Amino acid sequence: MSTSPFDRDPSTRRLLDEDYCLSFEGNHLIVERVPYVTAAKAVAYGRLALPVVFSGDIVQDGSGDHRIWFIGEQPCDQHGQPIPGPSPDSHAITPELSANFMISSKPKNASAYANTYANTYDKITSYVRILSHPAKALDPTVTATPGAGWTEVPDDLPLVYPDTGTARAGLAEMNAKFRGHRIGIIGLGGTGSFILDQVSKTWVDTIELFDGDVFDNHNAYRAPGAADIEHLKLRPNKAEHFARVYSHMHTGITAHPAFITADNLELLSNCTFVFMAAADANDKTAILAWLRQRGIPAIEVGMGIRDEGGRLSGLLAVVNHFPGMSDGAIATATGRPDEYDRNIQTADLNCLNAILAVINWKKYLTYYAELKPVDETVYKIFTGTIRNGNGDEEEDAA
Repeated sequence: MSTSPFDRDPSTRRLLDEDYCLSFEGNHLIVERVPYVTAAKAVAYGRLALPVVFSGDIVQDGSGDHRIWFIGEQPCDQHGQPIPGPSPDSHAITPELSANFMISSKPKNASAYANTYANTYDKITSYVRILSHPAKALDPTVTATPGAGWTEVPDDLPLVYPDTGTARAGLAEMNAKFRGHRIGIIGLGGTGSFILDQVSKTWVDTIELFDGDVFDNHNAYRAPGAADIEHLKLRPNKAEHFARVYSHMHTGITAHPAFITADNLELLSNCTFVFMAAADANDKTAILAWLRQRGIPAIEVGMGIRDEGGRLSGLLAVVNHFPGMSDGAIATATGRPDEYDRNIQTADLNCLNAILAVINWKKYLTYYAELKPVDETVYKIFTGTIRNGNGDEEEDAA
């Protein structure tokens, strides 16, 4: 049987050689048919789930410590009393499957600084013994090794390689909120590229990139990552450059080497959410009106930075254009002074502008909690303060 990449992992291979029945689902290695005792003093079969990460061909424990998760009822001893270790804990494996209990049992050689098992084989077999010992006391014929078996459940995520970070944190149910969304990013020169950097790490179905400009050296110095000089010599289109880079992680990225203007708005038709990181001032109103008429939410980012006697000061703005906003809020947001269209930009401020926009987007999706919806987020460099409020509030850029 092929269990790639698990077929090259010694711990997984050993478990299969010893007739454990395993599956891989939601970036968790799952041990099937683990016998245990319920509160009714009956033998039942549950499942152990271990989040994993990969180091080359080696499957590593993704929990970061000695814990493992269990799918089943409260594990008990042969007298129907809860055994030490398991505690109720909802741990999402996939949006449809969650573990019921977390089990904590440190290895015998554990210390305050090293409380992990030597490998996944040792960890899994130790927890199988803990759970199955009471079951064997009631029925000596039960076994956790019914015969080698392997099932790999595809996750249909638009990702090139497994998102083991989600498994480690137990966020599968939360991250499912990104599914079904098709994101458009207008402008990839600075802030837009950092927005892409964050969005590409989510489970959104597609990401469409819009930019008609070339990617030059000055763009590389305010974009995430490190562009290769030989690639820069080719003067690639920005949208195509970043689609090439981030397709190493996300499979749903499409490049549109064109500026979005009032004349080609139909290019946005496939999007369910749009980030506006660049647009000609004369086209912004038309773009936002077109999106609003179709109920497509958007976030607009901008910055106004100026030289104040040898020190940079100014504002970063994130304006939310969500359904239900008043026309006045949109008019105020698009009627910013020209300071917001000045071209003084630095990579760190581009990054911060993008992060604030992505946080607001995730709040809109209810991924993050918020006290109340806001129209605008403004960061003031001089004071280091962030204000969330309405777009009609005046702001001093000093």
